[in-house]
Amino acid sequence: MRTHLLLALLVPLGIDSEGERLMADLHRQCGPTSWSNLQGIEGWEGFASALERDGTWLRELLDSGPVRQPERVLMFLHDLWQADPDLHHRPIDRSMATACALAFGMNNVKTEVMRARFDYYRDSHAAGLLNACYAGLSTWERRFLARGSQWGFLSEAESLTFLRDTITWPRAQYTRACWQAPYRSFNCLGDTVQGPEYYRPFRGSFAAAPQMVITVGGVCGALSNLGASAAMANGIPAATMGEPGHCAYTVKVDEKTWQPAYSLSWKRSLHTSFYSNSWPGLMLTEACYSDSAAMAKSGDLARRAHAKEAAGDIERADWLWGQALKAHGLNLDLWEQWATFGERTNQGPQWWRTFHDALLLGLGEHEEPTWSVLSRRVYPKLIKGLDASSRSRLFMDWVRRLKTWGGGRWNVEGAWAWMLKEVAIDQHAQLVRDIGGEVLSSSDFGPAYVSWLLTRYTPESPEWDSILAGVLKASGASDEAHAALRQLARKALPDAAERGDVGTFQTIGKAAARLSQPQSMEGLEPFEGELLSAGGLLHVSGRGNRWDSPEHHWGVLGEHGGACHTDNGASFIAVRLAHHARLTGLVIQNRKGGNMWRAGGSRIEISADGKEWQQIGTLQGTKPIYRVDLTETDHSGIWVRIVKDTNCLHLRRFLVYGQKRS
Repeated sequence: MRTHLLLALLVPLGIDSEGERLMADLHRQCGPTSWSNLQGIEGWEGFASALERDGTWLRELLDSGPVRQPERVLMFLHDLWQADPDLHHRPIDRSMATACALAFGMNNVKTEVMRARFDYYRDSHAAGLLNACYAGLSTWERRFLARGSQWGFLSEAESLTFLRDTITWPRAQYTRACWQAPYRSFNCLGDTVQGPEYYRPFRGSFAAAPQMVITVGGVCGALSNLGASAAMANGIPAATMGEPGHCAYTVKVDEKTWQPAYSLSWKRSLHTSFYSNSWPGLMLTEACYSDSAAMAKSGDLARRAHAKEAAGDIERADWLWGQALKAHGLNLDLWEQWATFGERTNQGPQWWRTFHDALLLGLGEHEEPTWSVLSRRVYPKLIKGLDASSRSRLFMDWVRRLKTWGGGRWNVEGAWAWMLKEVAIDQHAQLVRDIGGEVLSSSDFGPAYVSWLLTRYTPESPEWDSILAGVLKASGASDEAHAALRQLARKALPDAAERGDVGTFQTIGKAAARLSQPQSMEGLEPFEGELLSAGGLLHVSGRGNRWDSPEHHWGVLGEHGGACHTDNGASFIAVRLAHHARLTGLVIQNRKGGNMWRAGGSRIEISADGKEWQQIGTLQGTKPIYRVDLTETDHSGIWVRIVKDTNCLHLRRFLVYGQKRS
């Protein structure tokens, strides 16, 4: 076998069998010093020979996500192979070993911990103890198993074994595994979950750490790590993730779908990610790596581009980069590498404009990753020397592509704010109007855009008429500020309610409250705890019916008061809270008049996810005010609704009291 240092030099000259080409790329990624270190390891030549002869194994290694710290990755993979030289002949074990090595390069976990994790999956699969999906996973999917949960002790072999043998369910049900542990802010000794004593008295008293969590309980971090670890213990890809003031997790419930679990917000920060730790980043990862043929083709072209650059043929290398991204425009790693190539070779503005246009064409449907590359890599190169008007025109090239959320809700408001900072102050109003003209009609971006405007401008500010009302006028609305706000709220509040977007509902709802006078709270006696509904949203069935006034929905949830009305027939009025909560009581204020009877007999239901509902009571009789006392119960959830199967419903207030649980 030729030395791989020599191969790296000869590949650009045409000595390029598949194994040699792929090994040469590993050499490039490692660098000469690290590669030399690897060749000094006992048994390296045998391992390298086995790897070079197996093109499938090399592609699993190179085309399954980023190879971080390649020397560390290869050393770990070599150690696994040396302990089990037949490893590469067993495709499932080879794939899992490769995934563990790749994860090892991205984690600070100890070698023995990662080795034990590989042994667990190898032995559990051999014994037929994992979910049936495990055998069909790709190496990139196995990286989520190899990474484990945020709480590392729940991913140790002892914990995984306990969870595997204790929580054995169909794949799609693991989004509910978190609820195997009770939600408790204080343990049985009265220690807060926020302190170090919550679990300390119980450590060593259980067969495994997950059993302790299931018995003692915990809050969002404990539940999300337990749920994700239970899925991973059964060979099902999952990941823990952080949300503002909360922890959650996600499970890949089928071959294509990642389902958020115990999740409250779109502002998710995943603890396992290849490039971007956002939810849209995960959606792009799924779309990119699930197309193995495109991954292989784009990877091969990228490797040829690197080889041509090493040989000094910059023009051909650049052309190959373009071809690689035409082959697979969803490969974010290659976009980053091509941008680095442009920086390394000192490309000028015209090159970056070409890159910009290709990026919008190839990756544009995934808005957040596209914006990330544009704002970090492309715009800084293109806007130098441009006046404010030219900068605005450049930014609008991207804005015009905003049609749907693509990979999921993300901080598009931050993108708009970034653009404003990059143009002169006297251009702000025009750029805001231009953005609104493009996105206002979008059911996704329109409400977010107006909500963003309402955080920057108020109806009392001098910019209100010229910006917000002006944008609405361009879309056929009145130029009178209150009329514009009413039209906005009638569309945006039901939109936000259907998406579960509490933030947008609250922002626009508060602004729309000026359209009505506060109603008296006389006769409305609160229950103990917080008025939780005031920070939530209202979802009313029969959207768009002629009796409803969505601009008054926000007031229904709090002291201001409001109005809502369903369509005829079977109906519901639901409150989505901003937090999971233990409920202490409901105060429901009926609409006055001869039709108060309609509320009588309505079922009261609660839900933790808006899908599965539990009936907890009934509204009895015809009353102007219903009080539902839940203080002696342990009812909790994030949704509360009243449901009637026979007629419409209408309310002035729907107040939910309780204590936040997350």
